[in-house]
Amino acid sequence: MKHPLRILIVDDSPEDTILIVRHLQKEFSPIYERVETPDEMNAALDRGGWHIVVSDYVMPRFSGLGALQLMHERGVDLPFIMVSGQMGEDAAVEAMRAGAHDYLIKDRLSRLIPAIRRELKEAVVRRERRVAEEALSATEARFQSLVEQSLVGIFMLQKDIFIYANPKLGAIFGYAPEQLIEKRSLLDLVADEDHVRVLAEFLRPLKEGSEPLHFFFRGKRQDGSAIDLEVNGTRTLINGSDAVIGTLLDITERRRAEAELSKLWRAVEQSPVSVVITDLRGCIEYVNPKFIEVCGYPEAELIGVKTSVLKSGNMDEEFYRDLWQTICSGKEWHGELHNRKKNGDLFWESCSISAVKNPEGEITHFVGVKEDITERKLVVDQLRQVQKMEAVGQLAGGIAHDFNNLLTVINGYSTLLIRALDEQSPMHKEAEQILRAGERAADLTRQLLSFSRRQIMEPRVLDMNRQVKSVQKMLERLIGENIRLVTDLAPDAGLIKMDPGQLEQIVMNLVVNARDASDTGGVITVETMNCELDEAYTHRHPGSQLGSFVRLSVTDRGQGMTQEVKQRLFEPFFTTKEMGRGTGLGLATVYGIVKQCGGYIEVISEPGQGARFDIYLPRTLQEAESQSKQQLDEAIDTDHTILVVEDEPGVLNLVVHTLRMRGFRVLETTDPEQGIVLFEKHADEIDMLLTDVVMPFMSGPTLAEHLLARKPQLKVLFMSGHTDNRTSFEKTLERGMQFLPKPFASDALIRKVRDTLQGTGSQEATRAIPGGSN
Repeated sequence: MKHPLRILIVDDSPEDTILIVRHLQKEFSPIYERVETPDEMNAALDRGGWHIVVSDYVMPRFSGLGALQLMHERGVDLPFIMVSGQMGEDAAVEAMRAGAHDYLIKDRLSRLIPAIRRELKEAVVRRERRVAEEALSATEARFQSLVEQSLVGIFMLQKDIFIYANPKLGAIFGYAPEQLIEKRSLLDLVADEDHVRVLAEFLRPLKEGSEPLHFFFRGKRQDGSAIDLEVNGTRTLINGSDAVIGTLLDITERRRAEAELSKLWRAVEQSPVSVVITDLRGCIEYVNPKFIEVCGYPEAELIGVKTSVLKSGNMDEEFYRDLWQTICSGKEWHGELHNRKKNGDLFWESCSISAVKNPEGEITHFVGVKEDITERKLVVDQLRQVQKMEAVGQLAGGIAHDFNNLLTVINGYSTLLIRALDEQSPMHKEAEQILRAGERAADLTRQLLSFSRRQIMEPRVLDMNRQVKSVQKMLERLIGENIRLVTDLAPDAGLIKMDPGQLEQIVMNLVVNARDASDTGGVITVETMNCELDEAYTHRHPGSQLGSFVRLSVTDRGQGMTQEVKQRLFEPFFTTKEMGRGTGLGLATVYGIVKQCGGYIEVISEPGQGARFDIYLPRTLQEAESQSKQQLDEAIDTDHTILVVEDEPGVLNLVVHTLRMRGFRVLETTDPEQGIVLFEKHADEIDMLLTDVVMPFMSGPTLAEHLLARKPQLKVLFMSGHTDNRTSFEKTLERGMQFLPKPFASDALIRKVRDTLQGTGSQEATRAIPGGSN
């Protein structure tokens, strides 16, 4: 295969140009352009991409020497070969001196191809050399700049004499670098008392091959003043001779600061913990700035006052009696104090109190060292609560998973039984009671999955204000006539991305909870607004995240909550209501949904002061999606073959029975690997895969990927009560695959199968089909 060659030909003769190109075609695939004026050549060079330039020597409006000059002026480095009809020796010498790489006679073109091969290779060598030289030059410039501008003194010694000193080194000693280089030794800059140490412990070991040394000594400046120095030295070779390269730092100020910091007074004043000194009666004689900062009292209000001024009243007298007995006996006391600041805020302190004794061993004072641990205790309490909620959620999710399979069978066969029985039959009504009980159980499992964050979400971009307005009438009916519902929706409230049904669950559960807390009537307020959570907020509220959020707030004026109730508020099945007024899953469901969406919940409540629930949901910049309506009662084309893979035999039997009753052809298995075998045998017949998501040995999405690789037009419908890898599965749904949540009844199954086969299924349609008969 011939190599392509882009050649720029400077010649006024088209015939000569064709001759050159034909000759080159013996070895190359030439792409050429002929120019014969400076303007044409400039334009061609602007377009670029040329490998070589071949030019005539003399032309009516241009010349080869002119072409060479033009390239030099533009800084273009391309191989240049002069080709002329008649070219004497003098002209050839002139061309080579001007910069041509070779010259040829037009009627002797046998040298053209070897010359081009040679010049192309040499051009590569020149280019690589130029790049290397430029890189070396840049590196040297950077290194020189780094050394010259360094804030650390840098030097090189040979025979103890400076052969290099950067400006910083000169500045440390009060010299210009040229006053040191080749003129002074390092010992000239060492204080007299350290001459022997520097020579014996630094210079001599380096000459004898020591490892790099780190050393401290006293130096002297040009003005005679003494300075403290820190030096690092390494033995090296420069021009074949032994040398020392090192760095030097003036630590005079640092040493002075260290001396100051060693004083006890300074240490106490700058301590990050509170320090208090009292007399034997507990009257304050000294407090450090940190103590004042924590408690909020100015120093003048503390000196002479007993430490009891900080008591919160939440610790009994026995506690303080034990404290005083310990320190008065000369022992050290350690513990936690619950105190009150000047502004009334309560705070926790970890405290150590010990006795101060005079030389005779008598106790004269007490000193206390205290650290504010309020935030730490809050974080620990919240972490403990989160861990408890996670553990309960994991248990709830596992229970819901098993129940969903059982309820799918119960509700599915109940639906089939109802369809088979005469409506006037007593057994028809009994079967309906079974189905209604199953549907109520399905609602409970859905709430459990929401709490445990294993429910598969179908997120959409939503306008929160619109969603609140859409359920407002229903909320007003729920809360009754003795309670007024007020909405205060910010017009600029942003968009969020989440499952619309789950957002409705949050609003409804919070409003119902507020209603139950407002038995005697009152007002429930629903508000929306945009919020930015900053570092200060997230630091005070572990679990929250930085960023932009839309806040949904539900406020009531009811009975409020104690701290103990707030700590258990989101536990499943925990309720303060009397028997029959709720399952205790409402707020647990809210908690699970919010956490699943990456949000945060804050509850503000005191006994008798009502309660406010602030729900922070991440704000999105995507555009809101339109809500399409799905027709659910279209005719069903059953002329299809469906492969069903479900590891739970009861669910598998129900699904297969339901599909076959409606006329579908069905292939079935409980083993995903057997499903692949069935597909290999019947790939041409199978139109759709209906598979569970969580199965042993192979998940539903993995099975679907195997089959879709073989048959891309295969329709796929997933069914599951929950998935262990929810996030990954939701990404699978975002690629357009369909999903049917368990438990489901036969009508819901048939409709979803129809939608999947027709390619019209949507997650909105799935939501419109409840778990029972529809």
